[in-house]
Amino acid sequence: MPGPRQLNKEDIMFIAGETETIYQHIGVLGLLDGSSRPEFDFSHFRQQWVDRISMLPHFHWKLHTVPMGVDRPYWVEDEHFNFDHHIKRIALPGPGDHITLCEVVANLYSHHLDHSKPLWEIWFIEGLEGGKFAFLYQFHHCMMDGGGALQLIEFLCDSEPDPSEPKEVDEAVRNARPGEIPSYQEKSVRAWQHMAEIPLNAAKSAYRMLGSVVGEQIKHPGRMRGPRPQVPSTRFNGEISSERAFDFASLPLEDMKSVKNHFDVSLNDVLLALVSGAVRRYLLEQSELPELPLRASIPVSIRQESDDQMSNKVTSTTMTLATDLDDPAARLKEINRDAKEAKMRAHKGGTGMLEVFQIMPPLLVGAMMESMPTDYAAQIMGANLFVSNTRSSPETLYMSGATIDNMFPMSIVTGGMGINVTCVSYNGRMDIGIIVDPELVPDHGELTAGLEFSLAEYLTLCKPAKAGRRKKRPARARSKMSAGKI
Repeated sequence: MPGPRQLNKEDIMFIAGETETIYQHIGVLGLLDGSSRPEFDFSHFRQQWVDRISMLPHFHWKLHTVPMGVDRPYWVEDEHFNFDHHIKRIALPGPGDHITLCEVVANLYSHHLDHSKPLWEIWFIEGLEGGKFAFLYQFHHCMMDGGGALQLIEFLCDSEPDPSEPKEVDEAVRNARPGEIPSYQEKSVRAWQHMAEIPLNAAKSAYRMLGSVVGEQIKHPGRMRGPRPQVPSTRFNGEISSERAFDFASLPLEDMKSVKNHFDVSLNDVLLALVSGAVRRYLLEQSELPELPLRASIPVSIRQESDDQMSNKVTSTTMTLATDLDDPAARLKEINRDAKEAKMRAHKGGTGMLEVFQIMPPLLVGAMMESMPTDYAAQIMGANLFVSNTRSSPETLYMSGATIDNMFPMSIVTGGMGINVTCVSYNGRMDIGIIVDPELVPDHGELTAGLEFSLAEYLTLCKPAKAGRRKKRPARARSKMSAGKI
């Protein structure tokens, strides 16, 4: 067996940032249509997961922690691995509609994964209206990022109902092995080495920050970098509870591309503009829209095109949502302008909060997170909410012959930032999952309705001569639920 296998520094935030009320796992809610396969049921679904997961050694590993969190944990083999601990089933109570599904999914999300076992689980959900099914796949973020998760989903699924060829997995993944459990002496030596490297790594980070400023001055003489943008406080920038609520929407990718082409911006800019419009509309209805523009924290993938490893290859940056602008077109243009600068900073290796945390051991990161004043968390993090976007398959995927209609992602809300909007482009749709703290964001269903309203607003601007004034789409009935524990 190889020597000890320790978590990477990129994973530190997802281990140390977990508290009683902050969950560091992410997930995917898939909607399944088995109408063409009358025999499709839990046993067929389970067998496909067992067959595919058996080819991925990583999913048999668990964490071996270092006492008091003075160093990063290690990956070790779970000697008592059992698929029954990870593949489960649940049925929705009647009527099995959209609201009921969201409530059950939020309840399933609102607990910590068991750290004594491999950090993933899959729920097969029965009882959806129309005789359909769903699955909720959850995994700890220390295992992989959203990009890696979608690569996994595509491996677990098929591109046709009855594939003629067996699935193959990359040799590097298939042959991966965990490390042996390190001795007390090995853990101590590594911990001291990493602690001793903190001053040097901090100096390197300061050098990169200074080099970025100097480089900007050389490239653009006389241009002074402005002060750090101010971040306003909103109702969802408060103390996070242990409760979560979830909602989802699916928008036509073709419509979003029409807006993209009309305004000559990126698809991600359009998505951010829709989120901006939805949040702006929500706060206006509460008479709580700040004068300053809200800002979003967005992940930036540093994964290479050829990289098919299921791991964390992401950094982050912040950018404006331009919620202070009344004109939707002006908001989109401002988002486009700021997004270019934000991504450039991220790809140049600029140092943000994630990079600062990666220097430290879990003990210090956890202490900083716990002591961070909730009222100032948004200012410290430089953002009010999270928004992310990932691409998946442009074609239909299948699970044991059943069609996967949609894939709605779920991600993390953390201290002082009670909204996370995560999106996946799949099979001609933009599937959007919104997870919130319901105590900070009541009537959260208005956010998904706001996304649909904003898209209709932009489509009207794209075709002013033909579209005329589009009729406002009525919002779906929502329950004012507070998602608790099951």
